[in-house]
Amino acid sequence: MAKNKYSHTVLLPKTDFPMRAGLAQKEPKILEFWQSIHLYEAMLKKNEAGKHFVLHDGPPYANGKIHIGHALDKTIKDIIIKSRAMTGYYTPYVPGWDCHGLPIEQALLKELKQDKKHITDVPAFRKKARAFAAKFIDLQRQGFKRLGVQGDWDNPYLTMSPRYEGITIGVFLDLIEKGYVYKGQKTITWCSHCETALADAETEYKDVKSSSIYLRFKLVDPKKEIFGDLDYTKPVSLAVWTTTPWTIPSNMAAAVSNTEDYAVLKDEKTGEYYIVAEKLAEEFLKNTGLDCTQAGKVAGADLVGLKYYHPLTHKENPVIWTDFVTMDAGVGIVHIAPGHGEDDFRAGKQWGLETFCPVDEKGCYTKEAGVFEGMHVFDANPLMVKKLDELGALIKEQEITHSYPHCWRCHNPIIFRATEQWFMSIDKDGLRQKLMDNLSNVKFYPAGGEERMRSMIALRPDWCLSRQRFWGTPVTVLYCKKCGKPQVNHELFAFIKERAMKEGSDFWFIDPVEKLMPQGYHCECGCGEFRKETDILDVWLDSGVSWAAVVKDRGMSFPADVYSEGSDQHRGWFQSSYIPSFTLEGTAPFKTILTHGMVLDQQGRPMHKSLGNSVDPEDVINKYGADILRLWVAFSDYQGDVRISDEILGGPVDTYRKIRNTVRYALGNLSDYDPALHRVPAKELAEMDQYMLGRLNELIQEVHAGYSEFNFRRAIRAITDFCILDLSSFMLDASKDRLYTLGASSAARRSAQTVLAEIAVTLLQLMAPVLSFTAEEAWQELRKTALGRDLPQSIFLSNMPANASMIPDVKLEEKWNKIRRVRETVQKVLEETRQKGVIGSSLEAKVTFKTSNPEMKAFLEETKALWPEIAIVSEVEIADGKEELEVTAEHAAGQKCARCWQWKREVGSVPGHADLCARCADVLEKEGIKVEEEEQVRA
Repeated sequence: MAKNKYSHTVLLPKTDFPMRAGLAQKEPKILEFWQSIHLYEAMLKKNEAGKHFVLHDGPPYANGKIHIGHALDKTIKDIIIKSRAMTGYYTPYVPGWDCHGLPIEQALLKELKQDKKHITDVPAFRKKARAFAAKFIDLQRQGFKRLGVQGDWDNPYLTMSPRYEGITIGVFLDLIEKGYVYKGQKTITWCSHCETALADAETEYKDVKSSSIYLRFKLVDPKKEIFGDLDYTKPVSLAVWTTTPWTIPSNMAAAVSNTEDYAVLKDEKTGEYYIVAEKLAEEFLKNTGLDCTQAGKVAGADLVGLKYYHPLTHKENPVIWTDFVTMDAGVGIVHIAPGHGEDDFRAGKQWGLETFCPVDEKGCYTKEAGVFEGMHVFDANPLMVKKLDELGALIKEQEITHSYPHCWRCHNPIIFRATEQWFMSIDKDGLRQKLMDNLSNVKFYPAGGEERMRSMIALRPDWCLSRQRFWGTPVTVLYCKKCGKPQVNHELFAFIKERAMKEGSDFWFIDPVEKLMPQGYHCECGCGEFRKETDILDVWLDSGVSWAAVVKDRGMSFPADVYSEGSDQHRGWFQSSYIPSFTLEGTAPFKTILTHGMVLDQQGRPMHKSLGNSVDPEDVINKYGADILRLWVAFSDYQGDVRISDEILGGPVDTYRKIRNTVRYALGNLSDYDPALHRVPAKELAEMDQYMLGRLNELIQEVHAGYSEFNFRRAIRAITDFCILDLSSFMLDASKDRLYTLGASSAARRSAQTVLAEIAVTLLQLMAPVLSFTAEEAWQELRKTALGRDLPQSIFLSNMPANASMIPDVKLEEKWNKIRRVRETVQKVLEETRQKGVIGSSLEAKVTFKTSNPEMKAFLEETKALWPEIAIVSEVEIADGKEELEVTAEHAAGQKCARCWQWKREVGSVPGHADLCARCADVLEKEGIKVEEEEQVRA
């Protein structure tokens, strides 16, 4: 009855901001609001005079709906953009898509039930591929927008757009003119399933089981001056080990180390001799089971120049030395097939070996391989081993598990195959070293990315730029029909670039050759007849020239401030962007590289359809809302691999609930606050409120530091701790009495509201880059109140403050930090007293502080008047004690005030207010509230 009688006299929180979020239903409406006010454009206009900050978006591939990795990537970028925009930066963000390439082409071929050799109408095929990519661009765009990502969604960059293709062709031709691109035969990674060359970044490694074999390569003429006294009636053989028996037909040499010693082992059973590295002799005998004794030793350098018989053809091949023969596995002698290995190819060039490659684009042997013609090389492995055994070349076969490269598109094992391709030289004019040295001018997050990328550049081969497909930007090069030379001519290139910039690249596939060059053009040999290249460019070059086709072409500041992608892009997009930019512009296209890890399931496993452990971001959004997904991103240590599951999302869900409830409570206590009428000057604020402004300032600095260092975890943790520890558990809890019961016009209440108003606005601004939808929802509720009359239309059109409006002195900070430490002790004692049944609510308690320390006693005496509010108790007493600080609690004396619920001895002492304490009676008198009359009116 008492509650009903006085409930209308207590100023309880009032807000339309609900406790239940309902994000899945509310967020689409907020998206509609952002679209209606053209938020992205408005954010740019707000900061058009500010310093430019460009985060250049790496393009996802347009061949499916967005996955959880996309959600992580795009949310990270959006948090960065919004945090910079809300500190005054001009932040253009142009999303893009990688539209060309193998997966789209393969999907169409499957749909058409064709292989690429049966494509006769290339322009028609490319038109279908373009439509396929466009479909998924629209699908992914809606997915990214649903995450709350702001950007120029109406004008994204597409690698298949005419102007983009034109700029790509321009960059390619510029690289040719400068002498960095050439056509030549090299051994490259080749996918026989996709029938195309692959870039280094297009391979992935998986463990496979393979047949490894030890072979004998019999020396043609073992020299006595090298080997000493042996029984030369018995064969002397080089022992060779390989995990790719199918490459033996292409063997052109055997390589040794010229700095190692080699043992000559005598087979006690047959009398023949084997030559192996001395350091690996024991391992060789263990694996082969041979019973051998060492009959001699020879320097590796002395083996160079000897010849041995090829085990299949009996041709005489030389022994060479290379620097890649190691002593960590095998036998220290490597079989060299220049047509099937990068290192082998380089060794072949150095020693003048033939680059023999009897394998076609399907991975099948050609007629040069003799009896194996038509067989796929992997299928031929067991037959090859059998043949070598029949010929007496096999020493031992065993199965091993080892890491082997696979195509990252079709996931099939690849081969190394010598073909003629277009390459970019990484070593011309010392380019490789310059690229490595210049990385010190780039900032990496995490820092280890610098060394990782440098080591990759140090080891990478020349960049294979051509692909044997149809859906992509063409290699716009003409060849003379007479002399066969590719045409490298400035006038011709200028003509092609101009057409490409206007029309895109389809003209190359449509027009006859004579329309692809200026009238009257001739080759240096005098011929006027030409043929055109039919290959396309590596899609990594497509996306890699986005610094030119987007950042520079759209007038954004170059180099971009940040490139941010997954850590796998150190060898992918980061390199394919860096190499042409540095080569042509003399600078990296980025000032900072930020990487994130991969998304794993709860057990730390990669997500695969076959495992059924994929998490669809759409499912998460429909269940929890995009803000929960964004909060998961912010709380993740995303620079390493991150995990997700329903159980893991429970953490962000619980944290979100606490933040939302804090925001709701703050808004509710500001419903009647008008800053024009009620703002309390800084010097007149209550001490607690001054202290809270100090805490707010610390929060601002911490959040700014987190955002500036891309450490969202630091920022959102600070926000969360402030909401839970500083607001919910301290200020809002301790201020309930003055906010609810002191009367609307109370100076103490207005003091609390003044500070709470600043906290609420600032808190929403600080959390907005992460909790974008919730911050906007609360912002719109604020705009309905007097406090929000001057707030911008959207929270993202406001700026996060650099500091709080007031920073209290150090002594006040120290005082209130000490108060809070003592308060924790009080709360613990109150809970123990409650558990004993002595009190229920803390307002029923009287707290006694006992201390033996004069300084502590002085502190308690000084703050005594504050403790009933701070500790939420009815009475406080201070006494001498035997310890530094002892706190006890008992039930307070007196009666319970029916309005404020405090226990006071003077309850009923004011005439006409029999069940109120003196303070509450005074409030009602000052406010002019007649409780009985009010009750009659309401009745």
